[in-house]
Amino acid sequence: MRLAVAAVAALVLAAPATACTPRASQAYLETRLVCIQCHTTLDESNSTFAVEMKTEIARQIKACRTNQQIIDSMVGQFGPAVLSTPQTHGFDLIAWVLPIGGILLGAAGLGFGAWRWRTVRAPASIDSIDTFLDAEDERRVDEELKKFDA
Repeated sequence: MRLAVAAVAALVLAAPATACTPRASQAYLETRLVCIQCHTTLDESNSTFAVEMKTEIARQIKACRTNQQIIDSMVGQFGPAVLSTPQTHGFDLIAWVLPIGGILLGAAGLGFGAWRWRTVRAPASIDSIDTFLDAEDERRVDEELKKFDA
């Protein structure tokens, strides 16, 4: 009988305990949010404002809010400047596209420049060197070469 009462009590008490299990992570949120005063992530900041933000995050975690709910709450309270990384839509998309586009554009420019440089350069030939020698220089070169043949 006592065992049955203990089992029922455990089930009754377990329901509220499982209804609110913290799903958010303080460490995760501190890397995703920035202190508004010092502009560093919360995990790196010890300013009074950052400590207040960390306390608010802990309070919201205890209230069973998810990571995204807490982030949305902070963005609603402080604006998108509180995020450590830019959003991937709207105007903030430029922060992701611009560096990648610049790298691709630079690589294409270097590739085109290398191709152009390679095709424009005329290969040097022996005949083109001879055209720069006058008759006297050509005679002297022939004499010097004959010394090596003998």
